[in-house]
Amino acid sequence: MHSRGKKDGGPIKRQTFSISCENLQANSMFLSHSGLGEAAKCIMAAQKQSREVFEICPRLVPLNQQQTCWEGLICVKGNELHLRIELPKDGDHRKARLFGDWSLNQHLRSYRHLIGQRLLNTPDLATFLSELKNILEHTMEHHSEASKAQPGVTMATRCSQVIHDVARLGWEKLSSIDSSFSSLQLICQGPGGSKHYITVHLDAQHPIVAPTCSTDLPGETFELLWTHQSTLADIYRQFEGSLAKYREFWDTVAEIDNQTWVLEPERPKPSDTSRRIALGNNSSIQVTVDPLYPRMLPEFKFLGADHVINPMREKLNANLKAWDPGRSLLSNLKALLDIHFPSPQSSRREDFNEECGICYSYRLEGAIPDRACDNPQCNKPFHYSCLYEWLCCLPTSHQTMSKFGFNTIFGKCPYCEEPVKIKRENNR
Repeated sequence: MHSRGKKDGGPIKRQTFSISCENLQANSMFLSHSGLGEAAKCIMAAQKQSREVFEICPRLVPLNQQQTCWEGLICVKGNELHLRIELPKDGDHRKARLFGDWSLNQHLRSYRHLIGQRLLNTPDLATFLSELKNILEHTMEHHSEASKAQPGVTMATRCSQVIHDVARLGWEKLSSIDSSFSSLQLICQGPGGSKHYITVHLDAQHPIVAPTCSTDLPGETFELLWTHQSTLADIYRQFEGSLAKYREFWDTVAEIDNQTWVLEPERPKPSDTSRRIALGNNSSIQVTVDPLYPRMLPEFKFLGADHVINPMREKLNANLKAWDPGRSLLSNLKALLDIHFPSPQSSRREDFNEECGICYSYRLEGAIPDRACDNPQCNKPFHYSCLYEWLCCLPTSHQTMSKFGFNTIFGKCPYCEEPVKIKRENNR
């Protein structure tokens, strides 16, 4: 049994078995009428295997036509466990490799030899899956009985355990702890000397029941590997390992923070993966970085008046093929857009904090102006919500209609009275 990381063992794209079966039936009919007997037999065999696997594990689906890779959920006693099965090209299930999430591995770690025997001695994949479910049912029943036999953990025992764990870890690594000893925060020095925090919420039955953790890590949630023998030191080591994965990401966003004017977020947190960078002339570009692959092409969104941002958007699209993963994200942006970003060394923040032309404030419910009049002589900035409400109230405004409803509203700028439009955004 192999343990997959969250990226490989994450949410599975759902697909229905009926679609696969219909495709197989259609292919089978076509091949039979074409006289391809052997191919038809293969299709029928695959159809039979799909049906049998579906009866055992309805949420396990083939990922290719050859059915050499299956992925999904195996459901046992109300528990849904992630499972991936990879077979060799010849489809021999006896040589299959199994991958599962942490929970599945915990249940089966003492039964690896037995699982290997079942693979060799079962006639097909469906029969093996039935055997695997029987093994899981047995392990879950055993775990349930062991938990019932385990005496409860008293408050005094838990406090004593926590104090002992912190002493072994080092008191300098404890940032805070509540009076009930049920929640504590650990501090860890990350790459480049930055400080990072992990909050540990202890269950009343600690350490029998795994704690829950919240961190300031970007992207994926922190996955804790825990056994009854685990301590706070194990949590700390796992957190340190996670910090190392994001070193390049934090270096990337630090370069942006230091060399450009970041409009949002106002005070970036280690978990923030987006930066809205000022371009000048009431325009900006929002960059969303993949924390695991920060040098790869990020997501872009230009904000501002069309006459300002459209030429930059076209230039970026035309030069995307020149993106170089060997260079930093900011260096690539400068090269592709052929611009010099306003920086703290060459400008002041006040130059980019122009208030909204409707509500006369810069920040409204946490948002800053992200729209501007398309008239170059006006170019007045507005909050999206302010401009949208303004145009909706104008009797002279009109809207376009799409199959999804009203899409774009057209009206006049409250300052220059030149035409202005705003597209309705579903996430607003």
